[in-house]
Amino acid sequence: MSLSFPEIIHQVIDETRSLLLTVDNEKILKFIGAIKNDWSQRRLFFWARGRSFLILRGFAMRLMHSGYEVHIVGEVDCPSIGAGDILIVASGSGSTGSVLLFAEKAKKLGAAVVAVIGKAMTPLHQLADMTIEFHPEKIKESVQLSANGGGTRFEHSLMLFFDACELYTVYDYRDQAYGEMMKRHANLE
Repeated sequence: MSLSFPEIIHQVIDETRSLLLTVDNEKILKFIGAIKNDWSQRRLFFWARGRSFLILRGFAMRLMHSGYEVHIVGEVDCPSIGAGDILIVASGSGSTGSVLLFAEKAKKLGAAVVAVIGKAMTPLHQLADMTIEFHPEKIKESVQLSANGGGTRFEHSLMLFFDACELYTVYDYRDQAYGEMMKRHANLE
């Protein structure tokens, strides 16, 4: 039996909401605390692969609009990473080859690694100084694009997680924050 488009929308939203609610609240508060209290004084580097990278780049842009120094690994203007810097990575599997490689290299160069991962107990956990992980094993199996479609549910949740973290950090002064963000918004459009 086929579902209507509104039913499909509800399916996607329900699955995303369910996965978002599996993240440990203490880890979320630690992550948000780092955004508010630590990261504003440090250089932030971002890396992922595929659609997760597109979403991570969106989070980097939000932080840049908020006044953070951000760098996208692989871009021509990305400087070298070193001690005191932070590499923020995302991986649904927690075992994406280039993410593991860059996390390991960043650690060797003295940078901290923060990882947002689509499941618990992955190779990436061993390299990260801070992890946020989703727990799909705690909820029913996804029906999106043949049981998660290469991470579809994770990617939806990742985007909303990052947006919620940004909103949480500025909620009490969001109108002022929005005004400041618009000063850094692209104007060569």
